[in-house]
Amino acid sequence: MKYTESDTKELKRELTDAVKEVMISFLNTKGGTLYVGVNDDGTLNNAFLNIDRDDIDLKLGNWIQDTIYPVPFKCVDYSFNADGVLVIRVKEGTKKPYYLKSKGPKPSGVFKRVGSSTRNASEDEILMMIMQSHNYIYEDEIAEEQELTFKQFERILSNNEISLNARLYKTLGLKNTGGQFTNLGYIMSDQSPVAVKLAEYDPHMNFLFKKTYTGSLIKILYDVEEQAEKANVTTAIIDGSSFTRKETKSYPGASLREVILNAFCHADYFIRSDIKIEFFADHAKIVNPGGVFNATIEDVMNGVQTYRNPKLVHIFDKLGLIENFGTGIPRTIDAYQGSALNPTFESSDKYFFVTLPNLNYKQPDQINDQINDQINDQINDLALLILRVVKRKPGLNVPQILEEIRPEMADVNPDRIRNELRRNLTKYIEHRGSNKTGGYYIMK
Repeated sequence: MKYTESDTKELKRELTDAVKEVMISFLNTKGGTLYVGVNDDGTLNNAFLNIDRDDIDLKLGNWIQDTIYPVPFKCVDYSFNADGVLVIRVKEGTKKPYYLKSKGPKPSGVFKRVGSSTRNASEDEILMMIMQSHNYIYEDEIAEEQELTFKQFERILSNNEISLNARLYKTLGLKNTGGQFTNLGYIMSDQSPVAVKLAEYDPHMNFLFKKTYTGSLIKILYDVEEQAEKANVTTAIIDGSSFTRKETKSYPGASLREVILNAFCHADYFIRSDIKIEFFADHAKIVNPGGVFNATIEDVMNGVQTYRNPKLVHIFDKLGLIENFGTGIPRTIDAYQGSALNPTFESSDKYFFVTLPNLNYKQPDQINDQINDQINDQINDLALLILRVVKRKPGLNVPQILEEIRPEMADVNPDRIRNELRRNLTKYIEHRGSNKTGGYYIMK
């Protein structure tokens, strides 16, 4: 058998205390297998293989019983394979965090697997393990702050002809049955602890825009979406062969809105970290605390619905912010169909990352203008019509061009056509022949 290490496989020469740490890391992560009696290069450590197996069995049994807590009885089994190697198979535990009993549930005693290495868990990671094991739901927990106001939320509800009355407080989950404000109420209140950071950079990484949004989560969402749309520049490229205008948003379709909404809906608000939205020259990056919830990233990309914050999603749906449940990421992927660029999605234990390529970054060297910013080339709709007519029927004079254009633009007159020819189309159209018998042609 060939022995190699991976995120779920670990090689150990001997049965040392380091084996306990790896076992705990597997219990706290996704499980794995240890091969004890194997050198780092994958060869067998014959010195270990010659140790009495009864001694090994006793030592390992005592470890499982006396040194790891909670006791992982049904999560660990072990045997010797044909090479004489001790194989310890560890399942992911259901009572996290598992830790060294002598150290307690703190960073020095709790371990987790990161790639092919074992490291100490941080205090935040330990807290998350406790929350997940005990099925704590952020939305339903009693808020640490009970003196809350809802002016911003009430204003938005009023715009949607909804009144925030005593009944609705409980129906939406802002208060529990005992009349106490929940964490959902906390993040929807004016005193919300949530912050969202948005920044836009120029190609040299200088700030074009930078702001931290605070207040009611729903007000933050509206403000962030408004600013993000300003950063979603639309450009128009004029095809030199057909003289038609093709408009392109930097982030096509509903992609930008969907990933921002997704970040708000699926953030893990237990983690005290900000949602971040950054616009770079060639891409936008959206990061929210909390990895994929109760699914794999492949499941989510295929439209599988999982809700970390179902009551928050319900509020957003009630306000008409959600078009179709579970379609945000698939719609984002579809928005980039036909493009050479594709969005990317990554997930870790603590964060979810989305990168949207900017379709307007480094456009080809064509006649173009930037509609939302500065117009670089004054090619208006009348000029485009003239270009198409002259390309289709070269040699026409102004009255003849006018006759071709009038079915599409009734208010045009000869003076407007002459003005376009003289001021805006000299780079593309030339007059050939005499004033009486000549006409206009596309320049070669």
